[in-house]
Amino acid sequence: MPAGVWTDELLDRMRKAGDPAADAAIEETYASGEQERVRQALHGFGRNSDAVPDGLPPQLQRYFEQSAVLPDWADPALMDRGRSLLGRYEALVVSTLLCGSLPFCYGCGDGAQVLARSQRLTSGVYRRLMETSQFVVDVLDDGGLGPHGHGLRSAQKIRLLHATMRYHVGCQDDWNSAWGLPVNQEDLAGTLMSFSVAIPNGLVSLGVDLPRADRDAFFHIWRVIGHVLGVDDQLNPAGFDDGAALFDTILRRQQKSSEAGIVLTKAVLDFIREVLPGPAFAGVGPTLIRHLIGDRAADLVKVPAADLSKLALQAGSVVNFGYGKAGDGVPLAAKAASELGLVVFKEGLRMTNKGRRYEWQVPTGLTEA
Repeated sequence: MPAGVWTDELLDRMRKAGDPAADAAIEETYASGEQERVRQALHGFGRNSDAVPDGLPPQLQRYFEQSAVLPDWADPALMDRGRSLLGRYEALVVSTLLCGSLPFCYGCGDGAQVLARSQRLTSGVYRRLMETSQFVVDVLDDGGLGPHGHGLRSAQKIRLLHATMRYHVGCQDDWNSAWGLPVNQEDLAGTLMSFSVAIPNGLVSLGVDLPRADRDAFFHIWRVIGHVLGVDDQLNPAGFDDGAALFDTILRRQQKSSEAGIVLTKAVLDFIREVLPGPAFAGVGPTLIRHLIGDRAADLVKVPAADLSKLALQAGSVVNFGYGKAGDGVPLAAKAASELGLVVFKEGLRMTNKGRRYEWQVPTGLTEA
């Protein structure tokens, strides 16, 4: 859909829209009382080549079969080029996700309400962030969406997790219908753009000389991932410029301060302080977030002022490990981002999971979701 047609009328309608295929599968699973059996059946069901377990409820069986088919417009060559950005700029991608994509999402006040209702996003932030990193690796890994990759199964399970959130949260007494349907289509599209648009923009702001063809290829593979995740075709644009326009429109509509967004962002800042060694790194989180999303967006989620003096103190000890080309204009931010991304992705994932990969599971209740 070309830029300029994402009207308030359309997006207001999309705030009331869920994901019919995944919602029907979850509703049938709960109606039949089979949620625990389904969870057990899908445990460890992780590779595209794994057969769908026998005996699943019919709607769930149909969901896995239909959502496993990539769209006709998916271009293997573009997908392969797009996923290669993770290998080249791994640490910077992870830092941009942590300090750019997530704060952008948390600054959308209505959408942050459903996120704050998941205990895993507040009290379990370390594990949740590691799971998000694992998902990014799964879908962007070599062949991650191919016949033997983990990416498609991870996306299918996350889509069911979203449906579980809609099933449970929407009927809670404290859910305000003015916020829209939990995990609605506008919020899904905004989250998708926080990967496909915000990450390439973040790389550029960190000094990466990113060719337009690489940017467009990265956007394309996330468009494919968005299709698998159940994002409505009307909110899954074909090109980067249209995606950037959609992202700007959603941010214009949804950015506002909320207690939920402030709490979620504080959890990210606490996480960064925990994983980076010593007080000299105390300024990294606020400085990177403000550098990547801007002061106005950072103020909405109460990010402390950037502390460039503290960042400068440790600049000499921070090593850019070769995952990105740091531009001369932003050397401190680029070096800090490289250090943070390397620690989070390599050490954090290893320490929190004892060297094993995370497997997304279909939750049986809101606390798990």
